[in-house]
Amino acid sequence: MTEKIQTTKSTKKRVAILIENHVEDVEFTIPYTALQQAGAEVTILGSRLNEAYQGKQGKLSQKADATTTDSRPEDFDAVVIPGGQAPDIMRTNKKTVRFVQDAMNQGILVAAVCHAPQVLIEGDLLKGKNATGFTSIRRDMENAGANFIDEPLVVDGNLITSRRPGDLPIFTTAILNRLGLTGDMNLPAETDFSNQGWRSLGEDWGGSTKAEIVDGINTAIRGERYAMTAFEQYTDKVSDTELKATFNEIRANKARHIQTLEARLAQLGATESLQAAGSGAWATLKSWLQSNSEQSVLQRALGDLQTGVVDAYNYRNQFTDPVTVQIFDDIAVDTAKDEARIAELFLTRKPDRTSSASPTTGAAVSA
Repeated sequence: MTEKIQTTKSTKKRVAILIENHVEDVEFTIPYTALQQAGAEVTILGSRLNEAYQGKQGKLSQKADATTTDSRPEDFDAVVIPGGQAPDIMRTNKKTVRFVQDAMNQGILVAAVCHAPQVLIEGDLLKGKNATGFTSIRRDMENAGANFIDEPLVVDGNLITSRRPGDLPIFTTAILNRLGLTGDMNLPAETDFSNQGWRSLGEDWGGSTKAEIVDGINTAIRGERYAMTAFEQYTDKVSDTELKATFNEIRANKARHIQTLEARLAQLGATESLQAAGSGAWATLKSWLQSNSEQSVLQRALGDLQTGVVDAYNYRNQFTDPVTVQIFDDIAVDTAKDEARIAELFLTRKPDRTSSASPTTGAAVSA
């Protein structure tokens, strides 16, 4: 149950956004833009002045208005902590950690996205808290006492947390709601994670454009279509019934991924590009398949899946549209499971303990 944040300050809401070098660009830009558009007074707090902090993606260059040393959390209604590599720097600054500790302890709204809970860990602020964050710091958060919940938005008292760039429209909406800044804005319900309105909202606040998302989906379709074709051919190449059955199941997974991605394109009013509809590096694959052993096919299949896991993981963290990002997340999970299955088959049949997986040329089309 969320708690309403009480404040005795003026009707002009004041929000502090923390910044350091290598901040994830959109994790700063989207809350900053939305809060300003909603009429909040936003103050950027760094560890020092007279420096232009650089974003991780190279799109952001931003100076601080003040520092966490010369600012008081009680002067703000909320503190927002973006992610990226910046929180790992923030957590080494005792003044910044103390600023966040004081804000939490005073009941001021604290919102942390992606890697930002690293600052909360450093401040010993997660004990007994429901919270979320980027998947790579899940264990760190749990070790710090958090009840980690893998959802786009987790609210516990005056703490708001989200996992990744794809959650930003929801994360930012939750901040606006608790500050009473939604006004006449027609925002989706923050618990409706599948709402189609999140994409345009993210774009309006400086996130991924529709064209960028469509291009990413088409690139993903191209990779999945190549993999589907490859696994059809791998099935024909081997005689082992267990391998055939496994390859067929993976091929079916790829076909399902393509259908889901095509459906998302349709929802966006877009169509599949000619390049995505093509067979990729099929000529190279066909030539390679002319003379290769069953073990070699397994080796190639494993390499293809390893490439696919990395691609889906990168897509998942690239865009600010929750709906599209969830599709990529599901593909990453499916592909990782298939990778584990093929790895087990590869290792049990592997005569040479020094050989490694090797993707086909076409498996890297989305790199």
